[in-house]
Amino acid sequence: MAREQLKTLTEPMYYVLLSLIKENHGYGIMQMISELTEGRVAVGAGTLYALLGRFEKEEIIFQVAEENRRKIYKLTEKGQNILQEELQRLNKMVSDGQKFFEYDGERPAPPDDNTGSGISMPITEEVCNKEQQIFKEREKGFTLGGFGKGALIPT
Repeated sequence: MAREQLKTLTEPMYYVLLSLIKENHGYGIMQMISELTEGRVAVGAGTLYALLGRFEKEEIIFQVAEENRRKIYKLTEKGQNILQEELQRLNKMVSDGQKFFEYDGERPAPPDDNTGSGISMPITEEVCNKEQQIFKEREKGFTLGGFGKGALIPT
């Protein structure tokens, strides 16, 4: 299924595919995206041509013509399916979000069976201070490394 390759689309990917429902070329795609999103989304040339190359390689779009050095692309059936699935996913997210805003019930209480599925200890200032103390003790003998934020390396 097409979703295995592109589980979710980035905003630029989504708008590029939308703009290729009908035949379009690079500059036309950038203009269409800017116009339809009222300038909220701007896809630069580097991003656009990288996406077009990837989409073409993955047979999501195909080149239908070339006029005055402008390559004209259109969605393949696979691309249409990916776009439809993404639209359904986004609509479901919006629907779920509306449910959360409209929900006026009580949140469920955590289980009290001490199986580890709920909070077993109240979080107090004393608990937080103890956790900080433990972290500081563990941090001794380590130095901040460059393998990502907060990576600790033994000294």
